[in-house]
Amino acid sequence: MSNPRPLHPIKQKLTPLGQLDECIRQTLERGGPDKQSALIYLELRHLHPGHYRDHLLECLISRLLPLLRPADHIFQLDSHSVGLLLGQLNGTSHALLAAHRAKTLLHDVGSDELKLYPQIGIAMAPEHGRDGEALIDAAKIAAHQFAEEHIGVYDPDRDWLGQQLVRLEQPLRNALYDNRFHLAFQPQITPASGAVSGVEVLLRWEDELLGSISPYEIISVADYLGLMDQLTHWVIQTGLRNFSQLRLAGYQGTLSINLAPNNLRDPHLAGFIGNAMAVWGIPAELVTFEITESAVIEEFELSLKHLQQIKQMGCKLALDDFGTGYSSLAYLKRLPIDELKIDRSFVMQLAESAEDRAIVETVITLAHRLQLMVTGEGVEQAAELALLQQYGCDQIQGYYYSRPLKLADLLTFLAKPR
Repeated sequence: MSNPRPLHPIKQKLTPLGQLDECIRQTLERGGPDKQSALIYLELRHLHPGHYRDHLLECLISRLLPLLRPADHIFQLDSHSVGLLLGQLNGTSHALLAAHRAKTLLHDVGSDELKLYPQIGIAMAPEHGRDGEALIDAAKIAAHQFAEEHIGVYDPDRDWLGQQLVRLEQPLRNALYDNRFHLAFQPQITPASGAVSGVEVLLRWEDELLGSISPYEIISVADYLGLMDQLTHWVIQTGLRNFSQLRLAGYQGTLSINLAPNNLRDPHLAGFIGNAMAVWGIPAELVTFEITESAVIEEFELSLKHLQQIKQMGCKLALDDFGTGYSSLAYLKRLPIDELKIDRSFVMQLAESAEDRAIVETVITLAHRLQLMVTGEGVEQAAELALLQQYGCDQIQGYYYSRPLKLADLLTFLAKPR
């Protein structure tokens, strides 16, 4: 048996994560009633091309060490985040000074050194918790929800996600285990002929006690709990199984499936998709995976690598909600996409807004010059449809033609003459 790999010298400076609760207890005892402690959470969310997470994390830790006083601690929380436990603080303002100091240590380096830009969240003890789990959760939510200029302080009054976690965590785990989700399908129409050219898969959850849970709530909670890959796998498997039923019934269009930001970090995603298509006998060219600009931009190079793997299998890719994110031509020309979906926020005022008409017409013209198909989302009015047709939009999706339908209702919709 080979010897275990020795710890990097920098990582030897870490306090074991299993000691976090005891360290918090000791820190609070030393501080007395007039002092507070803080858990400062730092997460590396962007991979730098040519660098591995281990290297970045070691770099992060080494630069933070000068910040620590003798009684402070640094913990590795996972593969891309660390926590600083600081005691003897005079309050939130003192913790903010430490967070800004950490940010400076990571940013202000020589021209030949790697600059790091982590998301930083602060949770105070005992105000926001007395144990590691509570403080890490609060600081992580602060980093994701409340950060301004990369630093956020936990605020329970603003903690929408924390409230949803309390309400939905166990029901969501149970629903995933017991297969209580279902799918809806929204038709995509070719306006010139009225034919159904595609359907988009949409996740739905109706809980007996909680009622209807919105997809945004489902995805936010699942993402935070680390269940997004598992949930997406369920959607892909179920969507392709339903698609095989549609094809047996004579449907000849395509199927679109949404991917979440964290899915684009999953190295096994393309393999899973390939296996699922093989199981259900689905040709890859009939399946489109939809991504958002914000999902790609998180870790562009890594996302691009996984998208290229999906594209090489023969699947198509669509850029969803176009116009609401970065809308950078530099990103657009590098992404191996086949389709642009114009966000409904530009479509819903199309008849009234000259600015929206100019934007939509320009986007459609640009997309066609890049040999991309264009789908207009959220179409509800005849005037919107007429303008999109006038501008040459290839495909229409929205309540004007149909709301999302259960599989049986979709089969009925497809059977109607057009």
